[in-house]
Amino acid sequence: MHFVAASSLVSTFLCMTSVAHASSLIPKEEGEIQLINVSCLSNQNPKCIDTALGSNGYKVTSLEFDKQFSVSRLFVDQRNTTNDYSKFGIQLLAEDEGTNPSIGEYWLRPVAYTAPVIKKDTKTSTSTQKNLNAPEGATVGTKTNTTAPKQTTTTRYDGTQVITEEIVETTINTRQIMIDQKSIQTVYNEKTKKYETKTVTVKVPKLVQDVTTKTTTQTSTITPGKPVENGRLEVGRFKFEFNNSLDGIKINFFDVEDYNYTGILSYINSQGQNISVPEMLSGLLNKKGNIIDGTIQSLTLKDVKSFMIQLGNPGTKYGYKSIFNSTGDGVDFQMETVPEPNTTAGLETLAILGILGGSQLKRKTSLLKF
Repeated sequence: MHFVAASSLVSTFLCMTSVAHASSLIPKEEGEIQLINVSCLSNQNPKCIDTALGSNGYKVTSLEFDKQFSVSRLFVDQRNTTNDYSKFGIQLLAEDEGTNPSIGEYWLRPVAYTAPVIKKDTKTSTSTQKNLNAPEGATVGTKTNTTAPKQTTTTRYDGTQVITEEIVETTINTRQIMIDQKSIQTVYNEKTKKYETKTVTVKVPKLVQDVTTKTTTQTSTITPGKPVENGRLEVGRFKFEFNNSLDGIKINFFDVEDYNYTGILSYINSQGQNISVPEMLSGLLNKKGNIIDGTIQSLTLKDVKSFMIQLGNPGTKYGYKSIFNSTGDGVDFQMETVPEPNTTAGLETLAILGILGGSQLKRKTSLLKF
């Protein structure tokens, strides 16, 4: 199971990268990024951060990437602080089980959520019937009309949605009956030699309608998914849309270890061209052929109005191939402007080896041996 097809990406390893004229696009405060399609958990803890302000402002949409998951949330996190959002099932530790950037740095951190639970109740039906005189122009026969489903959605305080769907079916049966009708007739009486009036009863046809209304109702309850691994599985897919086109942007990915799951899926330039060139990263190997922990790899885009990014690998538990036995491969990322890219290509790839430290070793006991 893969997010995208394999890429022919070739990374160039550099000892250093010029950051002249670069400007960070990461807020210098911790909290949750305000998404277009998902409301923030809180305004206080976590703080809801609006990134849409300013000339380099941007809006973020969280995208579906697998039916086993809901869309992910996105947080700004600084490693050396503990953020207890346990009210919402999220606890971001100062020392994470795996993904630990350098102390004091701010990184964007996705939080994966399980799929919502959908429960549909049994349909219920009620019927009413009434008899009416047929309107003028009616003809004998049966007609049925079914309305389009009408939905009413109620959202509870915890995000649970209760959706009531109602369908009304109306059947009109027009039929003919014979009814008694009295009339006054004038007749000549031979005996009395006079004209007399008398009331007579005759059978005449009449159209009537039997109207049956059947209302069918079904209630569905959608319970939101829950954060995976207490919010510490950094996996998600996002679309970033900038207020103004950027000459260039460099995206730094921290601690990519699995192959072909993390990277840029596509981007749109200032001319509105949608460029779909999936560039996916892989874990970096040491001389012994083992994955190096705590690396930073970078992808640089030139002339960008928006881009779509994929982060992390959910792991074998969800049917994905991974170097880990029981966990996924979480990935954090940073963004910074590059006003004067020094290449002519639309997509440039850079990779920087991170510094290994004792506190940055990730899930070493879970690594498969090569």
